Amino acid sequence: MKEKKPDAVVWDETEQSYFAKLLPYASSLSGPIIDVPNVDAFKKKGVDKVSKQFQAELQDLQNQIKSFVTLASETQKVYQAHFKFEPIVGEVYHLYEGKEQDFLSLVEPSEWNKEHLGSFRLNSDYKWERQ
Repeated sequence: MKEKKPDAVVWDETEQSYFAKLLPYASSLSGPIIDVPNVDAFKKKGVDKVSKQFQAELQDLQNQIKSFVTLASETQKVYQAHFKFEPIVGEVYHLYEGKEQDFLSLVEPSEWNKEHLGSFRLNSDYKWERQ
């Protein structure tokens, strides 16, 4: 009958060898203390930091959406207006309130006594940007 090794000895019965050197921790009473680091502070700092970053990115996205909706709405409003000329990209035009339909004109608001709804510039993507 084989002699059983003491519990403090790290012995593999199937391999018939010592394997203490393979363990990631000390296996004897005189070995170094295993100190588990406190990661709570790291986690809190990480959560706070990434939360602020996500909030900033979300705010940017919300601002982009608002800007997109405004641009789309105003572009649609100008295209629905009445005009009898082909607008030139990069030029500024003025939108006025008409009796039956709004209309687009080259005439400056200061030169005309009509209800001015806004001045718009046609960009290269054929979107109307408020000036």
